[in-house]
Amino acid sequence: MKEDIILWHLESPEEENWLESEYITLLIRLAEKKLNKKYTKILDIACGIGRHHKYLRDNGFEVYGIDNNDNLIKVAKDRNRGFEKYYEVRDMREINFNEEFDVVLNWFTSFGYFSHEENLKVLKNFYNALKPGGLLIFDFPTKWREGYYIMDFGEYLEMNYTERDNFIYNLSSKLYKKEEDKLQFVKELKLRVIVYPPNEIKNMLENLGFKILFIFSNRSLKTLKNDDKELELLNLTEKGITRLTWVCYK
Repeated sequence: MKEDIILWHLESPEEENWLESEYITLLIRLAEKKLNKKYTKILDIACGIGRHHKYLRDNGFEVYGIDNNDNLIKVAKDRNRGFEKYYEVRDMREINFNEEFDVVLNWFTSFGYFSHEENLKVLKNFYNALKPGGLLIFDFPTKWREGYYIMDFGEYLEMNYTERDNFIYNLSSKLYKKEEDKLQFVKELKLRVIVYPPNEIKNMLENLGFKILFIFSNRSLKTLKNDDKELELLNLTEKGITRLTWVCYK
């Protein structure tokens, strides 16, 4: 269970969890003001260990979480005592919610791990889960770290290699436990993720019926124009923008 948390990079300082929760809350409040609506019921798809949920509940939201990893859902339930019934093991490709939520949250690169057709189905499932006028907060990178790199987690060491083929990134992460003068192999995680360029994300969302309200860069309040040309140029130039947060409504 601990190894899964490390491999998915889900253990963050509480200050970071709180700060991200405040940022998510701010995005919702900005949308409420812009659309003259009130949002309370959140579905966090690929919620991991539910690290934001305590703070979002403190801010007045009713938060539900799903993830396809049973170990992570167990940790989420343990971290959010009293709210265990709000967590389920579910595959985002198979969910069938029908206009039940005010907000769908997809955070920290939790999209793009399937075939293109399945990824489109996932976005459609996001859309279907929302009430009319409901909000999608979609956090996604513009690129992925490439090559070899090592991450030290104290008791554990993670060795990574990422290979890129156009917009597809293949990642291998090997986790080792430090034991005196040697490293003991624990497990390996292999991922294939499609890092869609921003203009394609825009087209996918709009073709499903989403209306784009804001596009924020690097988890700031700096906005990008919802403009095909600007988003296309973003793929070709280095602007230091590694992540976009899309705020859309149904």
